[in-house]
Amino acid sequence: MNDPVYASLHAACSRPAPFSRITTDTLWTDEHISAQMLRLHLDPDEHKASRPRAFVERSLEWISRRFVLGPDKRVIDFGCGPGLYTTGFARCGATVAGIDFSRRSLEHARGVATEESLEIEYIEADYRQFRPSGKADLVTLIYQDYCALAPDDRHNLLVGFRELIADCGHLLLDASALTAFEARHEMVLFGERFMDGFWSAGPYFGLQCSLRYEPEHVSLDHFTIFEPERRWEVYNWMQYFEPESLQRELEAAGLRVLEVFANVCGDPYDDAAADLAMIAVAD
Repeated sequence: MNDPVYASLHAACSRPAPFSRITTDTLWTDEHISAQMLRLHLDPDEHKASRPRAFVERSLEWISRRFVLGPDKRVIDFGCGPGLYTTGFARCGATVAGIDFSRRSLEHARGVATEESLEIEYIEADYRQFRPSGKADLVTLIYQDYCALAPDDRHNLLVGFRELIADCGHLLLDASALTAFEARHEMVLFGERFMDGFWSAGPYFGLQCSLRYEPEHVSLDHFTIFEPERRWEVYNWMQYFEPESLQRELEAAGLRVLEVFANVCGDPYDDAAADLAMIAVAD
């Protein structure tokens, strides 16, 4: 394997062990990429970085009603991004905090809060390690953030949630279902300025190698970016769940599942749906 081009392509199409290589921060902390992510977040019809605005509004209405959000409730949203949910929670009068490690997204969220005179605490931190003080009546982790985490990180986060949830408090999270895993296909894509310049402001070639892992129910989108002066990679992992497997992870962290839904709009669970959502309490 003396040809450097062949070696690079071989590495780009390799099959690493699930969650063995983590590059989560790249999407959210790189100056150029984080700007692209924020643009996708704020597009009301886009679903690559967040769900369409109509879905968010419907889920906010259900969440506020289901958990009776108001001035006597404290809500903490993990992975809050540009504040699509935290803003809605604060409009209900709740005491709200959002945690994210994307400085650019938090700057936008703080700007919206200032414009609307909403008192929202935004914390720039990696929520895999950060633990807020006090207790919360509602903890949220929305848009399948949970699925992108390695197993140990998922467990440690859930243990932290258990300690954070107040008496009579709740955890709401969603996940990708096995139906979505079955729809994934292995493929390789390549192009100049791949994904319309998403990865860099300058010239580059991008290669995407998408893999499925059975029986783990894990997928990987492995991106390799070739710029004139460097080659770098991003690994986007996704774990897929059925209700039983997600419930086992929650129970292993001391959480008890109360209800299962098709999504965070409160729609009835459907085993043909691409997502599932759960409400849990500290056991």
